[in-house]
Amino acid sequence: MSVPRGLPLAFALLVAGCTTDPAPTDAAVTDAAVTDAADVAPARDVAPADAGIFRERYPLGARFPEGGTYDPTDRAFYVGSLGDGTVRRVDAATGAETVVFTESAPGHWWTLGMHVDDARRLLWVCAMDDRSPMPRAGSIWLFDLTTGLRVSNRPLAAAHADATCTDVTVAGDGTAYVVDREQPNVYRLDLTHDATMFVTDPLLAAGVVGQNAVVVLPDQSALLSLVYLPSSLVRIGLADRSVRRVELTGPFRDPTLLAGADGMAYADGSAWIAFTSKVVRVRPASAAWAAATTTITDVPSGATDLVSTPGGLYLLNGQSVRFALMTPPDPFALVRFTEPL
Repeated sequence: MSVPRGLPLAFALLVAGCTTDPAPTDAAVTDAAVTDAADVAPARDVAPADAGIFRERYPLGARFPEGGTYDPTDRAFYVGSLGDGTVRRVDAATGAETVVFTESAPGHWWTLGMHVDDARRLLWVCAMDDRSPMPRAGSIWLFDLTTGLRVSNRPLAAAHADATCTDVTVAGDGTAYVVDREQPNVYRLDLTHDATMFVTDPLLAAGVVGQNAVVVLPDQSALLSLVYLPSSLVRIGLADRSVRRVELTGPFRDPTLLAGADGMAYADGSAWIAFTSKVVRVRPASAAWAAATTTITDVPSGATDLVSTPGGLYLLNGQSVRFALMTPPDPFALVRFTEPL
């Protein structure tokens, strides 16, 4: 899909049947420290020493926070924004919210998926400028969390001229993988190499909206890529670059208008998927992730991501459908997800 000038990309990503069609400068992070526990989180039935610090609900000032993450080192949530492209820190103990980064270059910036390589204290953030000309190329912003500075702005156009940036994850060796929702592509980059094409495959495409989230399996064997609508889950082998759809038994859809598989976290040996008004737990039949079973529950409408923490899973209500339809949102928040699945 492509995006008409002046129309938010989220609209093109969400509206079925629609034919839709400058590099930022570096700036300091004023309050650094982020880690993404969404990919390799501790099991939810484990109670770490800091589990008691968590609140049931964290009201957010960030507008339309599409993606979120948690830093167990500094005990803080981080969220992005489709509204202003900021990165914001939310203290897990106090709930205090701070804007830690705002892009200074001209543009209408979006911050989407983000991931922290905790071993290297690096924050990777998907970003795009809504005002950029077609093709609207995505970038990875890379932050050194020791100095608090953005140390690199990595345009994905190095890998593909039309590349967009939805989500990013980092493997144990420090290699980052980025998914694109407008092309069936996954890109790879690291600290010393620009983005290159890792894999492209029709299974990563969709009739309406493509890839929207990605995680690395804890055994480092593969990526799980989430396709928004029609919704599917795809396994991508890291060693052989094989691409295959995970055969799902059970419900894996949300009947809400424009709703699709939006965000994903990995915990308790399962993938947890946030739809607009549903959460689905996906349990693999084996470590190969060739097949899996699903269980589903209702959640308040507006979900865009799940964030895994030592205190459990938190649901982020970024309300991307309301952003796409330009309708007034409800209050934004991170809310503890406690439904048994």
